[in-house]
Amino acid sequence: PDHDFAKASNYPAISISIYKNGKPVYYSMSEYGPNDATFNRDRVSLRVGDNTLEGFIDDNDMLVYAIRLDETLPSGDHISGIMRFISPKPNPELWSKLKSSSSSSAHSWNLVQPVAQVKGVLSVRTGDNHEKPIVFDGVGYHDHNIGREPMKNEFKYWYWGRIHFNDYSLVYYVMNTKNGQEAMAWIISADNQSVIEEASNVRIDGVNVNGFGLSSARRLEIQFSDFQILVQCRQIIDNGPFYMRFKSEARIQRAGETDELSFGISEYIRPSRIHRRIFWPLVHMRYRFAAHKPHWVQRSRFFYRWTW
Repeated sequence: PDHDFAKASNYPAISISIYKNGKPVYYSMSEYGPNDATFNRDRVSLRVGDNTLEGFIDDNDMLVYAIRLDETLPSGDHISGIMRFISPKPNPELWSKLKSSSSSSAHSWNLVQPVAQVKGVLSVRTGDNHEKPIVFDGVGYHDHNIGREPMKNEFKYWYWGRIHFNDYSLVYYVMNTKNGQEAMAWIISADNQSVIEEASNVRIDGVNVNGFGLSSARRLEIQFSDFQILVQCRQIIDNGPFYMRFKSEARIQRAGETDELSFGISEYIRPSRIHRRIFWPLVHMRYRFAAHKPHWVQRSRFFYRWTW
């Protein structure tokens, strides 16, 4: 086989999901041709279609990632605007520690901005509605995943989540790999400089099954040295045959009492299901392939939103 054919640079794509009160207001998963994307090896700069990302250190010695979006879907829905993710530069010791504890020879996870201040304005047009500006000023998160082989070769399933509290953030994962189950969780300081606590004692339960037969746990208990965090996957905001995304609730508990309550995002993926042909018609409805005409469902505002 031609291994060059599977290069990521041959299949540039962008996925955008925007939710309000747990409900999607914009969604896209669009592939572009190789000539519609550019990547700069000398600095953090890339373009996919009319969407760009730039990374740099600003005049205040802060790490900044600026994302510009400009995309029109076959249905006519449109999004444009800019978002800036701003944070102190990560402590190299923290960065290397997180990377080394969650990487294999074929897959690696790069936690660039565990906590970032995010500011920006997005304009969204759906259906016959006028452009609706969305002003955002809050807390964000930015990471990368890199793979040199299909995920199914390494993972049976993968839970991941991040939740921001007042003074720190929780990041966790539970992976069932070919070498057995691995779990890690970190309490990371708001300035991205240190791990306040870490834990490998993560228990999952409350397994439920969605309409596609995908089973996933809806409750995770993470035990730290003198407290635990209970994560409840309360609301499904992305629901499919191999992937689910949740709006989650997290409670910090000490001696049975709740210290703090917050909300965030949790995810679950079972990669082997991506390769099951029975689900491919659903993928074609949702994913816009660069080499094919858009699926008729994608050209319909009503039906494409139904795939959410």
